[in-house]
Amino acid sequence: MGQPVRPTVRPAARGVTLYMVELTVSDVTRAVAWYESALGLTVERADTPNGFVLLSGDGGKLALKAGVPVPGGVKLHWQVPDLAEAVGRLAAAGVAVGPLKSSTEGYTRVAVVDPDGYAVVVFGWDER
Repeated sequence: MGQPVRPTVRPAARGVTLYMVELTVSDVTRAVAWYESALGLTVERADTPNGFVLLSGDGGKLALKAGVPVPGGVKLHWQVPDLAEAVGRLAAAGVAVGPLKSSTEGYTRVAVVDPDGYAVVVFGWDER
């Protein structure tokens, strides 16, 4: 076998911030309702005539744009402070919640699917 690949460590680019992730959804109103009820995101900006809504949570933004969804190319990971509370919120919102799974990277997660078929992972870091 070859030598393990070691990543090159470079200083962070100043002023560069990942602002949002955009998903194309078939029904913006339905998608907004799902992300509000399932994850507690709030509408920050809406351009209803053009089928665009920007949602935000603590430190993350999700843009929803009307169109033809193409799930499978992206998996959203949402970190929560209390995984048990988040799982309860998902279940209360009528979301089919998969089993809790522990990761070797030090977190526990649950996977769900949004109304357009996008994979959504909700996770919490394990105490170490």
